[in-house]
Amino acid sequence: MDQRSFREAAEISASADPILRYVSGVVSPEWMLPKALWLKRHEPAVFRKAQRLVECTDWFMFRLTGEWNLSLNNVTVKWDYARPDGGWSQPLLKWAGLEDLPEKWPSQVVPLGKGDLRLSACAAGELGLKAGIPVAQGGIDAYLGMLGMGAVEAGDLAMIMGSSTCHLAMSPKELFGSGMLGCYPDAVVEGLFTLEGGQTATGSIVNWYRQHFAGNEAAEAERSGRNVYELLDEKAAAVPPGCEGLICLDYWQGNRCPLKDPKARGMFWGLTLSHGPGHVYRSIYEATAFGTRHILEDVARHGLMVKRLFAGGGGAKSRLWLQIHADVLGQPIHLPRENEACALGSALVAAAHCGHYADLEEAARQMVQISGIIEPRPENTRRYDYYYAKYLATYPALQSLMHDMAEHK
Repeated sequence: MDQRSFREAAEISASADPILRYVSGVVSPEWMLPKALWLKRHEPAVFRKAQRLVECTDWFMFRLTGEWNLSLNNVTVKWDYARPDGGWSQPLLKWAGLEDLPEKWPSQVVPLGKGDLRLSACAAGELGLKAGIPVAQGGIDAYLGMLGMGAVEAGDLAMIMGSSTCHLAMSPKELFGSGMLGCYPDAVVEGLFTLEGGQTATGSIVNWYRQHFAGNEAAEAERSGRNVYELLDEKAAAVPPGCEGLICLDYWQGNRCPLKDPKARGMFWGLTLSHGPGHVYRSIYEATAFGTRHILEDVARHGLMVKRLFAGGGGAKSRLWLQIHADVLGQPIHLPRENEACALGSALVAAAHCGHYADLEEAARQMVQISGIIEPRPENTRRYDYYYAKYLATYPALQSLMHDMAEHK
C-alpha cells in the first residue's frame, strides 16, 4: 500500500515507453521501478549495498530452494516485464536512471506453477519435510486466489477481498486503455491475458475502524465470546441502504483503479446528529462496493463484460458486506466453498505442477466447489443508484483539495 514513491511513478509514466501499455500507461507507486528509484534517491547507501532487490515471493523461493529466480506472474504484474516484448524495457530503465537495477535481480524468470527446483536440505530441516520435494514457482496471492475460486473462463471475474480488494479476469485478447491496473500477458495462463483492477484499501479501512472506534463492540465481544465483526455487522445491518445520506469515499491510501490517483484521500460527508456507529460502519462497506462498481463500469466501456462474479478472501466472511456488493452491482456473487481461496490456489498450482492435473484450468475445475450464490435485491439496487452517483461526484469536486493536502503533508 506504500505510496511514498508517487513522484517517481509519475516520472516513469511520463516516459511513455511502449511497454507501459500493459499498465494502461500509468505506473503504480506500489510496484518495483518507482520504489527502487525512491530507494536509490533517498537511501542511496542501502541501494548500493543491496546485493538483491527483490520481493518476499522471491526471498521465500530462495529460502526454500537455495536458488534465486523470479516469478513471471509477479514481474509481469509489478515489475513492468512483458514477455511478448522480450522482458524488461532497457530504454525505460535508462530513462529512470535504473540501468544498474537488473544487476540486483535474479536472471531466471519462471512461469507460475513451473520450474524444476527442489526443497533444499537446509529448508527441509527447518520445516520438518523431506529434502528434494518439488517446489513450484509461486505468484501473487490474489492471482492464486482467482484460481482458488475457479474463475478461469472468459467473462469470469474474481474479487479477492482482503486488506485491499483485487479484481481479476482472464481474457484471450489484450484490453488496453481502461483504468485497470493492467493487462498482463502470460501472467497466470500462458497465452492468455490477465486483467487486473483493484482498490488499495478496503478491509484495511474496516480494520482501521475496528481498531480506533469499536471499543464498545470489542468489550461486548469479549464478554459474550462473539466476534467483534459480527457485532459491527449487526449494527450496520440495522441501517438502511444509503446510510440516511452518509457518503464515504474509500480512498484512505489513494485510488488504485480506475482513477489511479495516489494523492486521493478518504472522507465521510453528510454527517448529522442522527448518524451513529452503524451508519459509519455501513458507509465503509457501501463505499468499497461503490468502488468495485466504478471499476467494473470502466472495464465494461472497454469491452469486458462480466458474466460471473466470484468473491473470496477474508472480507467474504461478512455476509452483509457481500450482500451490499451484490445489491450495489446488481449482480449475483458466487461463493466458493473454501473461503481461503488464495491458500487453495496455492495447493492447486502445486497439484498441477506435480502432474495430478494437466494444467491450471483443469485443476481449478476439479478442485473448486461453489457453495452458494448471493442474489442482488432489485429494490436495493435501485436505491443505491442514487447514492452511487453522489459517490462518483465527490472525487472531482474535491480533487484539488486532496492533492493540495497530500503535497502539503
